[in-house]
Amino acid sequence: MLILRSLLVRRSLGMPPLISASISRSLQISKAVSSQSVMPKFNISSQRSLITSPVDWKPVKAAKKNEWTTSKYIFLSLLILMPIISFMLGTWQLRRLKWKNNLIAVSEDRLTYPPIPLPKSIRPEDSDDWQYRRVIVQGKFDHSREVFVGPKVVNEMKGYTLYTPLIRSDGGEDILIERGFITDENILPQRRSLKHLSLPEHEVEIECIIKNINPKARITMEKIDPDSRLWHILDIEEMSEFTKTMKLHVCALVDLKDHPIETVTHTKKNWFGKSITTKEVQYRRDPGEVNEFSRYQFLKGGVPLGRSASIDYRNNHLNYLITWYGLSFASTILLFFVLKKKPNDPLKEKLKHARRHM
Repeated sequence: MLILRSLLVRRSLGMPPLISASISRSLQISKAVSSQSVMPKFNISSQRSLITSPVDWKPVKAAKKNEWTTSKYIFLSLLILMPIISFMLGTWQLRRLKWKNNLIAVSEDRLTYPPIPLPKSIRPEDSDDWQYRRVIVQGKFDHSREVFVGPKVVNEMKGYTLYTPLIRSDGGEDILIERGFITDENILPQRRSLKHLSLPEHEVEIECIIKNINPKARITMEKIDPDSRLWHILDIEEMSEFTKTMKLHVCALVDLKDHPIETVTHTKKNWFGKSITTKEVQYRRDPGEVNEFSRYQFLKGGVPLGRSASIDYRNNHLNYLITWYGLSFASTILLFFVLKKKPNDPLKEKLKHARRHM
């Protein structure tokens, strides 16, 4: 109806089409406004809560089951081998612990034996049967063939371990005696005091223990000068070759007592009945009250400080045993959880989420 009215008005007034169209549009707007004024107003507010699922609802592709790569096979192989290898190493350390405890017990038992004279016919191959056996050796020191091992620090004093060849009185092969620690300032013989103890020229009687010769380590510091008398690492075999002595590790025990000496005159007659007088320096037969020095006096006087009669074996096999068995137990538990764990299935995860929220 509105369109017909607008056409009639447009024809009666003789308006152009554009003006008549604008008039008809204005009439429509005015009618719409009038109709809105009549209609009641409603205030409708609605709230919606939307839960967006984090699950990807795209179509699930069929995944290949038991798909293993090379890296996974390597990891699983190492995880399986770890408990076996660590358990075997722990068992090996258990055997080593029993062997070391037995060796320490035998050595401690040998230290309780009374000292005996060192056999003349002893050989280097017999050193295993003589480990930590207390022996007595007699002879004269050859101070011209002294050698040293070090440096090392004892009681905050730098020094070296002194080794001196001993010419045996029984005619046996010369042996290299580990006399003990000597300070750096007393390396030269002329600087040493207490000459009858530090540089004895007479025949001496020393109580020693025999130790086994440890094999030389593969990585060691070699001697730069082959004619040098200093070794940085103990090497009994090389030192024995250098001093031309038996390959035997003999260690002098610490003796802080004074051993006074005296000159004894001996008179003998030769084949022609002529008397020959000789003088010999030896220990005093009746020393009386013997003085005893302190360790500090020995170190300052240049007298080598010998070893104590004790065992110096290291026994750490129990710690190694606990470490390897503990590693075997821990790796076994880890392997159990790895094999027990199942791979995640994306389809099952989506269905599980759908049951919870839908």
